[in-house]
Amino acid sequence: MDKALKKDLIADAALACFLSSGYNCTTMDEIVKASGISKGGIYWHFKSKDEIFLYIIEKRLSEWNREFTARLKSEDSAKAALGKFVDLYLEVIAAPFLALTHEFLLHIKDKEILNRACSNINNSNKNNIIKNVIRDGITKGEFKALDPETAANIFIGTFEGIGVQWLKQQNDKKVLEHTAKTALDIFLEGISNK
Repeated sequence: MDKALKKDLIADAALACFLSSGYNCTTMDEIVKASGISKGGIYWHFKSKDEIFLYIIEKRLSEWNREFTARLKSEDSAKAALGKFVDLYLEVIAAPFLALTHEFLLHIKDKEILNRACSNINNSNKNNIIKNVIRDGITKGEFKALDPETAANIFIGTFEGIGVQWLKQQNDKKVLEHTAKTALDIFLEGISNK
C-alpha cells in the first residue's frame, strides 16, 4: 500500500474513533485497532494524535473547497450562488465534524499544531470563493459597485459568527436555518442593485 493510501486509511479510522468517542477520549490504541495498522506504522506517518487530526482537517477543507466551488459554479446568478453557499455552509455547521474540530481546538496543547490548524481554517478558500461570486454579481449588474473583498469578509464573518453561536448553543436546526436565511436576506438587500 502506498504512503498516501496508508495515511488516508489511518485518518479515516481515526476520524471514526473521534466521532464515536470524542477527540480527547480517543487513544492511539483505539486508532491502531480501528485501522489495523501497528502503532509503529501509525507513528511512521504521524507524530501524534494531534497530527492525525490536523491531517483530517486539511483533507476535509480541501474536499469542501472543491465541492463548494463546483456546486456554486452550477448556479445561474450570483444571488443563487450565495444562497447555495449558505445551504452548503449550514450542512458543514450542523455536521458532527465541526463540533469535533471545536473540541480539538479547545484542547490542543501543541502550539505549532494549533497555529497550523487555525491557519488552515482561516486560509481556506471560502473568502476567495465568495469574493469571486460577488465580483461576478457586480459584473452582471446584480450587485452594487462595491469592494468584493470587503463584502466577502462581511459575508464570511456573518456566517462564521452564526456557526460559532450554533456550536455554543446547539439550538434546533430550524433556528440555525432561519437565522442564516434571514442573515442572507439582509446581506443581499444591502448589496443588491435595486
